[in-house]
Amino acid sequence: MESLLPVLRRRGRLPADTLRAELGISRATLMRAVRSAGPAVLTIGRARRSSYAARRSLRGNSAPLPVYEIDGCAVPAEVGELHLAHPYGTLMDYRRGFGWPLDADMRDGWFAGIPYPLQDLRPQGFMGRAFARANSSLLQVSADPRDWSDDDALYALSLLGTDSSGNYIVGEAAYRLWLEALSQPLEVVTDAELGQAYPASAQRSIDQGIPGSSAGGEFPKLTAVREMEGAPTRVLVKFSGSDESPGSERWSDLLICEHLASTVISGLTGLTAPRSAVHRLGGRTFLEVVRFDRHGAHGRSALCSWSAINHAWFGLAGRPWTEGAATLFQRGFIDADSRDAIVRLWHLGQLIGNTDMHDGNLSFVPDPPGLRLAPVYDMLPMLYAPQRGVELPERFFVPRLPLPSEREIWQEASRVAIDFWSRASHDLRISEGFRSICGQNAELVQKAAALPPAVSYGPSGAAP
Repeated sequence: MESLLPVLRRRGRLPADTLRAELGISRATLMRAVRSAGPAVLTIGRARRSSYAARRSLRGNSAPLPVYEIDGCAVPAEVGELHLAHPYGTLMDYRRGFGWPLDADMRDGWFAGIPYPLQDLRPQGFMGRAFARANSSLLQVSADPRDWSDDDALYALSLLGTDSSGNYIVGEAAYRLWLEALSQPLEVVTDAELGQAYPASAQRSIDQGIPGSSAGGEFPKLTAVREMEGAPTRVLVKFSGSDESPGSERWSDLLICEHLASTVISGLTGLTAPRSAVHRLGGRTFLEVVRFDRHGAHGRSALCSWSAINHAWFGLAGRPWTEGAATLFQRGFIDADSRDAIVRLWHLGQLIGNTDMHDGNLSFVPDPPGLRLAPVYDMLPMLYAPQRGVELPERFFVPRLPLPSEREIWQEASRVAIDFWSRASHDLRISEGFRSICGQNAELVQKAAALPPAVSYGPSGAAP
């Protein structure tokens, strides 16, 4: 008869009845075997939901990883301990409520990989690549974080992951780094220092990368603490190139457009955007965006991308946000107002030429028992982004017309899109050539909005 641990290591997590049948033993004998194995066996769930898995070590260390959360007032708490299982999967031993929607397995603590509310802690985008390049030798991982396994990500996070998006920290070593930071004076950038600080930080991030943070996204960026209204405020700062090439000019135009889009988004029901500002310094354009998952000097709040939620729950990767919104509403994750807000945002994005509305550019905050839409970010006309960084191929913008059922929400989005394109066409910070494109696009959306609504036909083909 094969013994308990080899079966669990070979088969993975197994329900109690399946495991008894596999081993050919009674319930009482199974209980004795589990107790005898001690911490080498993970027990998941209780009573009829009991299942078992073999513990897996992380880089030779079988100790669980503590998971901490930091609230808006910078008060820390331990959420639970994360145990790794053979051959994959994790068990979260909760110390307090998680706050996110959980299915039955998740309530038992079981996740097929890294728990989905922690997925966005993985280094990603421009800053994630900088983090990986700076620490790959120390961590013994690839210099490209896209190549990392879950174990690679957890190992890196447990040692150095102190400033990922949201409010979680995984691992005691990373948590102690955060504690040390509390006692250090903040490097706060004042308005008077801005002209030197941002260009120097941008050049340093291009030359060396900035370790310690992994805010997502592909645009070159840096993080900073700014003095705003007499208080420290954490910001994410995107920046353009410093040369006078057409590509750098276009990226500058797009950063200003992102700021303008954030300004008009509040005109759509149910949507907000973080405060932003544009600075022209040292030959670069800087877009400074206040982080909505950070509060004051050290406070944080929870955040989870649609990408992580989608992967864990629905498997709709790459589908339009409108489909995701409908599914989230049908499953009770969001209310009708949030569903409609996402639909408005999707239509606005299409009407301002945003061809980069991927799953990572939409996020939620916990609103037990469901979710609430987070402020909007990365909304800009990426249709006009340079190819390979510098080339500016000719692009043709064609406003997408709505289905009859979408007409009312589309009309609301079109009014905001016209406002956006009009503002961009008159903003002298934008290059003359792109201002002309923006003016033409405002006219195109106006003409589309003036078209008569499509006739809705019934099943017989006759107009009702």
